[in-house]
Amino acid sequence: MSQSPIDVSFVMTVYNKEYYLPSVLAALLHQTGLKNPEFIFVDDVSSDKSVDIIREMTKDIPNVKIITNEKNRGISVRINQGIREAQGEYTRMLDSDDIFPLDSTEKMLELAKKHKADMVYGCFTKTGKEPQKLEKEYLGDFTYKYNPNALQMVLHGRFTRMGQLIRTSVLKEAKGADERVFIQDESIPLRCAAHALGAIKMTANVVLVPKELGNFSGNKIQLDNDRFLAYYYMIADNPKLPIWAMKLLNKRAVSAYWKFYKKTRKNPYLSPKPDLPALKKMRDEFLALENVRRTKPE
Repeated sequence: MSQSPIDVSFVMTVYNKEYYLPSVLAALLHQTGLKNPEFIFVDDVSSDKSVDIIREMTKDIPNVKIITNEKNRGISVRINQGIREAQGEYTRMLDSDDIFPLDSTEKMLELAKKHKADMVYGCFTKTGKEPQKLEKEYLGDFTYKYNPNALQMVLHGRFTRMGQLIRTSVLKEAKGADERVFIQDESIPLRCAAHALGAIKMTANVVLVPKELGNFSGNKIQLDNDRFLAYYYMIADNPKLPIWAMKLLNKRAVSAYWKFYKKTRKNPYLSPKPDLPALKKMRDEFLALENVRRTKPE
């Protein structure tokens, strides 16, 4: 009997997360209700035992790809490397310190198929707990909203972590993350929403964040930089988007710049209307920063 098609591809970027990986993998490899998932791990030249842990814990699991690299290039580049390998109808992405409730993918997939939605996302919560305490969690009760206009839902919602379920064909059409932006959290949903037919927002915590030992969120300037650039490039690359979308994108970009400006100087006056020359000046200011991480060239 031939094997059923892959229903969900899980794509995980990996960089020095040996403390979290045993629990992350315990939850990931036991996601309920899936017929034939695949697991794609893309390592960005970890110097710890991350890859060894993945190899050991997946040695008896079908449909596993472990991709290693010779040069550290950053999260956006590596998530795109995994996306290119995905063969499932849907793809769900995660960082190597994100823990999925055991039934979260099953519930997200059910909603996607019910509404024929290209994107499904939910909430996350910082638990402050050791990762071992989160390996066997379930979603519990939740509500959700469906919007046939995916871009409208994304621009009125919050995408602050990984964990979205996105139709793989849409993800590939959108070309995944914007590699000009180091952190991918904002650019993936933005770019996909421009191509997607329908999105769903769940009230459930579909990502559980364990006790944090340190991550990029400690550098607030990095977050301002990456958020601004994600929205700036979305505006610059898509001049034919409807004006309501341009205004919302501009609002998000200006908000990121305002937060950065407030940290470093007095509050500026910023136009509420899309003004590409003004946004380019803001972009140049961000690109001149020396205390943020950038995607590394080949």
